Parts: sequence; C-alpha cells; structure tokens
Amino acid sequence: MRWASVDSKGKGAGSSGSRSSSVETLALHIGRLLRHPAYRREAVVSPLLRRHLPYEAGYAWNGEAGLRTRLAGAALDEASIDHLLRNVQAEFLRLRRPADT
Repeated sequence: MRWASVDSKGKGAGSSGSRSSSVETLALHIGRLLRHPAYRREAVVSPLLRRHLPYEAGYAWNGEAGLRTRLAGAALDEASIDHLLRNVQAEFLRLRRPADT
C-alpha cells in the first residue's frame, strides 16, 4: 500500500486543485507587494520573481485576474511556486523594515 497526501477536499497533493490554490495565493501576495508604497520592481532580488512580476504597480493596479491567468499559463511546478511565495514574502518584509541610513 502506498501512502498519499490528501488535502481537505479529498484531492491528492499533486492534483490541479492544489496547484490552482497555490497560484491563487501567489497572485494575492504579488498583488499585495505591488500595492506597497515602497515597492520598486528593479529592487526585487529574485530573478525568477522579477520575471513573473507585471510592470504596473501601485494602488491603481488591479490585475490579479490577469496575473492568475499568466501564472497558470506559465506551468510552474510546486517547487517554483513555493520559491516565488517565499521570495514575495521576503520582499514584502524587506519593504516594511526601516531604511538603512
């Protein structure tokens, strides 16, 4: 018998439902980063994250739906999505720290 990971909806860990929720979470975190007043695309450290960031930003940006479509179309594996999530969160925390003087 093989053990399999199953989420609360009864789907396996490798199912597309899990992946789509990860893409949804990633899109929400990226949107939060883009709306931060101190966000500057050129200051993002991760080249993989920068590749998936839109060029628009700020409070006027309202493209989570387009971003979700683009991220889903990129066919990212779970490791890449995890990497992107960690980097989005790290960038957001970096923006919240006081500037070095």
